[in-house]
Amino acid sequence: MADHTGTRRPEALDADLLSDLRGQMESERAQLRQQILRLEADFRDESWKEPRSDDDAETGSATFERERTISLAQNSRSMVARIDRALARMDAGTYGLCSNCGRPIDRDRLLALPHAGTCMDCQRRAERSR
Repeated sequence: MADHTGTRRPEALDADLLSDLRGQMESERAQLRQQILRLEADFRDESWKEPRSDDDAETGSATFERERTISLAQNSRSMVARIDRALARMDAGTYGLCSNCGRPIDRDRLLALPHAGTCMDCQRRAERSR
């Protein structure tokens, strides 16, 4: 089935499925935003700024936890951005089409990874080139 621009959209993505996927992504986005707020609050906690002793192990542990918190927050922000891009594609009528080649993304891939922006072929090519 072609949309108003003449682009072939995946036929398996009916309005009910799109609505379900949007709801899943919006829910996940809200959870991720809450997680980011908690991680940022943890990071601002005064106990992280300086270890309470001269113990190298305690200093190393504090550094590891600080870096872990930063990494988790960055990963969550990245996922929120991917979800936002997927929701924007839904709004634009291009959801379900590969952002690289324009072919439909497999329905099963979207069910497993609703924010996917590329088909499996393009994803494999991107991973091989890294």
